[in-house]
Amino acid sequence: MKYYRIFLLLFVFAVQVAPAQTEQDRIEAEIINVQRTIVAKLTGHEPIKGKKKLTSRSSNSERKVTADFLFNSLKDLDLKPDKHEYNVKDKKGNIFNGANVFAEIPATNGNDQWIVIAAHYDTVEGSPGAVHNATGVAIAYYVAMKIAQMEERNKNFMIVFFDHWKSNMVGTRMFTKKLKDEEYKIHSMHRSDYMGWDNDEDRAIEMLASNLSLESLYRIESPVPIYKRTVATPESRFFANFGFETVTLTAELKNADNSPYVRQSEDKYTTVNFKYLASTTNIVYKVMKSLAKE
Repeated sequence: MKYYRIFLLLFVFAVQVAPAQTEQDRIEAEIINVQRTIVAKLTGHEPIKGKKKLTSRSSNSERKVTADFLFNSLKDLDLKPDKHEYNVKDKKGNIFNGANVFAEIPATNGNDQWIVIAAHYDTVEGSPGAVHNATGVAIAYYVAMKIAQMEERNKNFMIVFFDHWKSNMVGTRMFTKKLKDEEYKIHSMHRSDYMGWDNDEDRAIEMLASNLSLESLYRIESPVPIYKRTVATPESRFFANFGFETVTLTAELKNADNSPYVRQSEDKYTTVNFKYLASTTNIVYKVMKSLAKE
């Protein structure tokens, strides 16, 4: 009788736990299914158009192909993407032609605040740029898809893929200036980078948030450890100069749990930990869902 009771208790516990595990597995599988395609095409693991495969998203021609792909991918979500094109010269006389790709997802109640979810899409020369930063693009893309499906949004959202990160963040600088010049009321800007390597398999992330409220929100929604980043990134400093609140998410850079292949020819699709990427993506989505309901 004693063993029967123990067996019965174990059975009841298993029945109660199994649905939650199954749902989590379903969510993870859905995210991975979407993101594998994005990362594969951006890194040349699969053709991005016809038989065309990218080698790195650094040259003018490959960045243009990438921008077109991202534009059409957002269009596939029934969004209305746009290209923010620029032609600027720096103090040394270098000319930069590029295009940031973005799409707006309006609030359903007329709210005038905007939440920006961003990632840069270019790479250094010779690098397929999987972890740095096709993974960041994949996060923003999936979150855009899920936000667009929400029936109610109490805030406006904007998804933007920055060009020319490797060239002193020209694309980021030009787009942020556009937001300021056009008087967007920015609630916060959220960007992800280096998010595809998890050697110790703890799914932990590193975060730099400009205020305690945003930091707390991520910690509430995260089932995994979040380590506080103590050194500001160039992007976060630049956003702050415009008075924008910001969050930066990365792998555990300060704990040295980041891809050893970043900015190298081996930063390939095959090095990406898609379960880790999916875990972080789901955290970002839950944060955005929470903000959308405020």
